[in-house]
Amino acid sequence: MSIPAPAIADYVCDGMLRSPEVVHHRHANALTPKMRGVNLGGWLLLQPWITPSLFYQFEDQPPDRTAMDMYNFCRVLGPIEGNRQLREHWTAWVTERELERLVEQGINAIRVPVGDWMWEPYGPYIGCTEGSLHQLQRVLRISDRIGLRVLIDLHGVRRSQNGFDNSGHAVNISWFADGQHFSHWPYRSAGWQGEFDPVTLTYSHISWDNIRNTVELLQQIAFTLRGFESVVGIEALNEPWQFTPIDVLKAFYWDSYWAVRAAAPSWLFVIHDSFRLDEWRDFMKGCPAVALDTHVYQAWFDIRSQQSFLEDACSWRQHLRSLQRAILPVLVGEWSLATDNCMMWLNGFHDNAPGYPKVECGVQPCPQPYVSGIPGPPQGLAPGPHGTGASAPSNGMCPVSKSWENEQSIEADLAAHKISAFDEAAGWFYWNFKSELEGRWSWQTAWDRGWLPLNLTKPSPQLLNICFTGDTDDEWTGSNSDLGLPWYNALPSAHTSSPVVLLMGIGLGTLIGVAALLKVVLSLLVRGGARQQDSLQLPPRLLHLARKSQGRKPGGLGVLGLKQRVSSRSLAQLAFPLMNPQHAIEEADEEADSLHLGSHPGSVSSDLYDAATPPGTPPVSPGLCQHLAPGRANRR
Repeated sequence: MSIPAPAIADYVCDGMLRSPEVVHHRHANALTPKMRGVNLGGWLLLQPWITPSLFYQFEDQPPDRTAMDMYNFCRVLGPIEGNRQLREHWTAWVTERELERLVEQGINAIRVPVGDWMWEPYGPYIGCTEGSLHQLQRVLRISDRIGLRVLIDLHGVRRSQNGFDNSGHAVNISWFADGQHFSHWPYRSAGWQGEFDPVTLTYSHISWDNIRNTVELLQQIAFTLRGFESVVGIEALNEPWQFTPIDVLKAFYWDSYWAVRAAAPSWLFVIHDSFRLDEWRDFMKGCPAVALDTHVYQAWFDIRSQQSFLEDACSWRQHLRSLQRAILPVLVGEWSLATDNCMMWLNGFHDNAPGYPKVECGVQPCPQPYVSGIPGPPQGLAPGPHGTGASAPSNGMCPVSKSWENEQSIEADLAAHKISAFDEAAGWFYWNFKSELEGRWSWQTAWDRGWLPLNLTKPSPQLLNICFTGDTDDEWTGSNSDLGLPWYNALPSAHTSSPVVLLMGIGLGTLIGVAALLKVVLSLLVRGGARQQDSLQLPPRLLHLARKSQGRKPGGLGVLGLKQRVSSRSLAQLAFPLMNPQHAIEEADEEADSLHLGSHPGSVSSDLYDAATPPGTPPVSPGLCQHLAPGRANRR
């Protein structure tokens, strides 16, 4: 049954009828009982810090033989050797017994990170990842049998949604002339969304074709996996970084929702907050089977007391309660017991974020390979390559968190406080189910060490009330400024203990200032010539509106205050760059009406995109903002 998507100005479903398939399907409420789960990270999408033994082979190599992520793992090894190693890894990393053990521990759900290349291989993934979909189906069949619910998580997409190895591709690595030193943090960008300008922190071009392809891929995933009893939903995209234009992201989520529902009407559809919790109030209001994912880590905090970590953990009890009242059901899709950055390669292969780690770290013997035919850990001094910060094995020892006095009671106390708080959400998933190296990032190691509660199937009132303080029902204010943004939500900061990094920050600030001045001069030189909006490759209707908006009173400006610059504030501001977002949306609607858009069958009346493709029959998706059926916007 095809489910229609209404044309919409503000992305809400109020007044829409639920599909009978949703009401009566076996997964009508995927969030009941509460999801208490773990992530299967490092399995189908490699991350060096989770399985370092797979990446020893790329140490002390020239740049063209160095792999810092899964994309380059396949590029360097090639399709034959890469696939051989991956097949051994897939079979060994997730076993039937491990999944059964999770169920015995009270885990009832798993979040499974996947990459888009599993369905449509491209570049070095061709041949290298052959068989990955069969491996996923192996785990789904086991989950069907043992009663695990599965949330599919699109963790990696073409060109990367955040620039990090957790997307499969750490983009924009800049190598020095010696071939042994590199820099990533100052050049990090995400290409899935389009062309990013690191000076202005905005996108000069949006890759609508790339985004549309991901919408269609999500529908393809749903068609492929909807027959498995265990699969209850999908997360559209993991951790799109915070410089993603918010209305581009909302448009992507909106169309993905309807594309997935056309294939799997009962599935839970999960959106990630992009580390901007304040942007989602009333988004998709009234839409059935939608949840918001937020990730809560303490590993990138400054040095603080044990009590401070406990208080921060408990503060999320009220945050989650008010968030769900104001927005959507919330999943804490990732959390761990780590309170520092000591884990080797946590911030990148042979790299570290400026100013990290902030505490004294320990070491332990590096893990030995479990895949045949690859080298073990280096036994000499720390090999190359060398990034911005230091994080590397040395003499067979790998950096990890330092052991504490009374570690057993401290970790158990922290775990109890976090579970007490996160159980206020619709569900939670620990990152990760296991790790080769560090216990605080491994559910199984934490369980074996006695850090975790024994009965998660029916948590005791004592556990769930640890964080109860008589908290009020004050409404969420719509700001997450006090929650502490995670490491990957910011560019390198000059606010650090390192004088070198401070000087780098001052230099970067100077460059930004010079760039801003040059842009002002250039904008004056080209005044009266071709407008920059024409180079943005916007839909014709947006170009029309953008030209018409010239000379309006300034409102929401881009970072440098240039009206030609595409601001990340609102997609509507692509059409009205000098107006505030709400007025821009209203103006776009009025303009659409005045142009008689949507007055004929099959058109979309108030959408900001062209709807050139009529409703089609699955599995072919109509594509981004080419909705499955016409309709009129729901105005509040």
